[in-house]
Amino acid sequence: MILIACALRKELSALREHLQVECRFLVTGPGAKRTRTKLDKIFQSEPPSLFVFTGTAGQLDPSLRMGEVILPEEWCLKDGSCFPADPELRDKLRKQGWDVSGRGLTVSAPVVRAKSRLSLYRKSGALICDMESAAALQVASRYRVPSLAPKIVSDTSDSGVRAFWSEFDNNMDRLARYLEELISCLGVRA
Repeated sequence: MILIACALRKELSALREHLQVECRFLVTGPGAKRTRTKLDKIFQSEPPSLFVFTGTAGQLDPSLRMGEVILPEEWCLKDGSCFPADPELRDKLRKQGWDVSGRGLTVSAPVVRAKSRLSLYRKSGALICDMESAAALQVASRYRVPSLAPKIVSDTSDSGVRAFWSEFDNNMDRLARYLEELISCLGVRA
């Protein structure tokens, strides 16, 4: 079973509408704590064969643009603990030309100010940030479930909330196409 999870119901609804992959969907709710709790329950009862935690993320690296899909090699918490994407999946994708690199950062609150984004980028080296992915990969690693956490850049230091919502459907469509290709390249069957 493939499990695709997002923090927000709106993200998952949009992906479900666009995604043409047979899988199970889950909304974890926003925040690391909710994500851990929800995934622990799911993985205890029925661990998936592939877990993809996805959705939107904020830009930290100033060179990234809205609508780019980033597949970090690892997701980290602000305390410095990091959780890698599954090494076998990562290597398989790299051999097929996929960019699996860099770091994502899971934070406790949205980062909206340009100065704060740049500061986090310089301190952590993270390309993007969200409030859940490191926690999701942490739980997946505990249960030894192969996992990845690709995210689409939904907001930048100069885009604001209005652009997040005005580009939301386009971004979810782009992310769905990326996920379909990703899952196809991995050869994982539902």
